[in-house]
Amino acid sequence: MSTEALKIETEIREPLISNIQRYSLQDGPGFRTTIFFKGCPLRCPWCHNPDTHSIEPEISYYFEKCIGCGRCAEGCSTGATYTEVKGQGSVLRYDRSKCSGCGKCAEACLSGARDIAGRKMPLKEIIREATADAMFFFNSGGGVTISGGDPMLFPDYTIELARLLKKEGLHVALETSAFGQWQHLERLLNYIDLFLIDIKTMDADKCKNVIKGDLKVILGNFEKLVEAGASVRARLPIIPGFNNSQSDYEAYTEYLSKFVGKIDAVDLLPFHSYGEKKYQLLGRMESYQFQNVHSLESKELKPFLIMLIEAGFISGQSLTVGGLIGVK
Repeated sequence: MSTEALKIETEIREPLISNIQRYSLQDGPGFRTTIFFKGCPLRCPWCHNPDTHSIEPEISYYFEKCIGCGRCAEGCSTGATYTEVKGQGSVLRYDRSKCSGCGKCAEACLSGARDIAGRKMPLKEIIREATADAMFFFNSGGGVTISGGDPMLFPDYTIELARLLKKEGLHVALETSAFGQWQHLERLLNYIDLFLIDIKTMDADKCKNVIKGDLKVILGNFEKLVEAGASVRARLPIIPGFNNSQSDYEAYTEYLSKFVGKIDAVDLLPFHSYGEKKYQLLGRMESYQFQNVHSLESKELKPFLIMLIEAGFISGQSLTVGGLIGVK
């Protein structure tokens, strides 16, 4: 685990909340409410939630909604947003390097052109929002999923949140890269009903150099969860040019075949470009490497699907494309 990740895990106790999404169908069984923490130790170039990378608040800027009133500049205390004389009028400028993420511009904006990604929420408020749809959870076999970013950056907070959700009688799932310390995952065994573990590659060099993780740590934690008898789903994001070659599929199949009957399922998650707009809103389009890369269709994963079926996984039961588990 990187020094930076260890520092964050040790020092950051309370995450900002990026979003609380209701009626989710792909973050565990049934209808679910998914809580997205802000902060992730990995840097996957294809990530469709770039707003959850940083632990700090950030401003999303919807240019098309801006009416040029200038209220954002008046509310900015750092000079990040300012007006610049141009010809007979003026234009608004936004220098993100000076932005503190205080959110005053978003508060001042009348047209919804500014929004703050990441807000502090008391645990009581999170629990209140998360339990608002409890009736739908019970009727569909659903519940609450704690996601991110990665909740394992905030182990103590995640454990307390999971404990309170279980106290409400809810099914609780945790989505994580498993890139963290085993002692924290082990403590969660008492409160998490389902672990959704993202295994992004079987190549240690790619894991280290591309997504900034440690494959040995990730797979070690995955295996320990299985050995502990936890309910686990292995989630494989399939990314063009990164892990969708024949050799990638063979490596995944060889590894996962050892867990047939021991894990709940394998979910193949085809790449999609839905997150591209978020990079634009955050002013990060220059860092997004998947512009003009087409979304993968389910049929393109058929060769991999067949390999996993031949290894013993059952399509529609212990093997899905898209992660849609379904409702009761």
